Amino acid sequence: MVISIRKKADELKQKGPDLLTRPVGRLMYQSIRAMLEHIREGETLVLDFQNIKVIDSSFIDEMIVRLVLDSRNGEIPFYVKLKNISEIAEINIDMVFRSYSNYKNKKIVVLTENICQNNAFFIGPLSDREREIVEFLRINKSITQEDIVKYTGSPTGEVAGILEGLDALRVIKKENTGVFFAL
Repeated sequence: MVISIRKKADELKQKGPDLLTRPVGRLMYQSIRAMLEHIREGETLVLDFQNIKVIDSSFIDEMIVRLVLDSRNGEIPFYVKLKNISEIAEINIDMVFRSYSNYKNKKIVVLTENICQNNAFFIGPLSDREREIVEFLRINKSITQEDIVKYTGSPTGEVAGILEGLDALRVIKKENTGVFFAL
């Protein structure tokens, strides 16, 4: 499911290139959340920010953070991916995600369609090993635990824990067969 945030903002009478404040974030979240009644298990929700210049931390907290958390904790698990994020929006999202992760002692990360300023396709705090695995998977499209053990030289138990953690963060997809897929 792809949602144009600009079109959604226009529908909600939010004019201009910027999305600011908690009330606007809540309004946008509620509107998108209603659309998620039709999302299928394991589907990726792509939020397209084309023609949106700035989103502030309050908006991010009320809309993006809540959707990412819903993707992990809801009745129907789904994935979230961001597209066409401006530089300033990326900086603000990263700041909010890092702050949330430090405050709650719980990582929050989201994948992106476009390469970010961190030279990766995600926003949020991942360890070097997690980053390496996410990028390896993005290139190879699917992997097994054994593939990662061979690639990294890390012990099987460590790799298993990292893969399970990345799946729980909803940045990789795990199939029942033990194969992991990129979003």
